[in-house]
Amino acid sequence: MVATNVPNERDFELSGGRTIIVVAADQGLRRSVAFALEVEGYSTESYDTVQNAEDSSKGALCTILDDEILRSEPQAATQFLKKLGSRGILLVDGLSALQPNLGNAILTKPFTGPDLLGVINSLIEAAR
Repeated sequence: MVATNVPNERDFELSGGRTIIVVAADQGLRRSVAFALEVEGYSTESYDTVQNAEDSSKGALCTILDDEILRSEPQAATQFLKKLGSRGILLVDGLSALQPNLGNAILTKPFTGPDLLGVINSLIEAAR
């Protein structure tokens, strides 16, 4: 039997289904992402480090992680992304060389609200 990190619909129901964690060192980015999600009815929690976000991420719908964290906390962030698997969304700039292939969704900055919602909806659909 092969274990996967793909969450199922029951996982979303158990987690409350609507909380999304945002992890970014840049306060402006955290605020912008959180605002875009809250307008769509999601609740958010924002953190500036992986360490601060780890406990909350366990029960969240998904976690959005800015790739700047990979530069400031490389080992912790990589392990965090591995744990998240398909429930992780990595925000990268188009020039970033740091795009680990750990089963996470990748969203290239700059992005629009509909781009972000599209990735989140894809995660939800994949879990069904």
